[in-house]
Amino acid sequence: MRQFDKIPFNEKVIIYALYKKCVKRGSKVFVRFSHNLTVKQNRNWDYWTGTDIDLLEVTKERMIIGYEIKGMKKYKGKYEPPGLYEGLGQAMGYFNLPFVISKEDSKPKFNGGAFDFVYLVHARNEIRFSEYEKRIFDLVPIGFIIATPDGKFETVKNAFLNPIQSKEAKEHLLNNLDSLEKFSLESKIFKKIQEVGEKYFK
Repeated sequence: MRQFDKIPFNEKVIIYALYKKCVKRGSKVFVRFSHNLTVKQNRNWDYWTGTDIDLLEVTKERMIIGYEIKGMKKYKGKYEPPGLYEGLGQAMGYFNLPFVISKEDSKPKFNGGAFDFVYLVHARNEIRFSEYEKRIFDLVPIGFIIATPDGKFETVKNAFLNPIQSKEAKEHLLNNLDSLEKFSLESKIFKKIQEVGEKYFK
């Protein structure tokens, strides 16, 4: 029996599969990005996110893409895909993140808005995107990706450019990617995700 018949297709597995896809196209990847309050460098600022950013991709073209990921969850003894609106609010929040907070007075140096594009990724057993769902997602700038248990991804709705993007916030993040060390592919956070992902696809 294949391992992915035994292990649930959860968020860690999807993050692992998506990381491999992003790295293959030459992008930098950071996982579960949150407040980096323990940066080693002597800085007078911190990033603030409020919610974890499940996967942050920086492409070779210096585009910043955020992915909010929702995996299968156990319900009445079996694993079910997330509901249509699950994660939608969190994904919307990405558009204004991360804030840059002064360490001196804990006030924002400037608001966030670093992301170029934001996607909501849902686990499903098959590629299915109904007309009803399309109507809902056409109302928002978020893109929608379906992830299937075989590790494949299908973009069923492309994201629109962040309508409140801040060039200042984007450049700040691009110039300080080294501050995200504890969310990098060398981090303990990623190693735990990698362990689950490799076991699933074994």
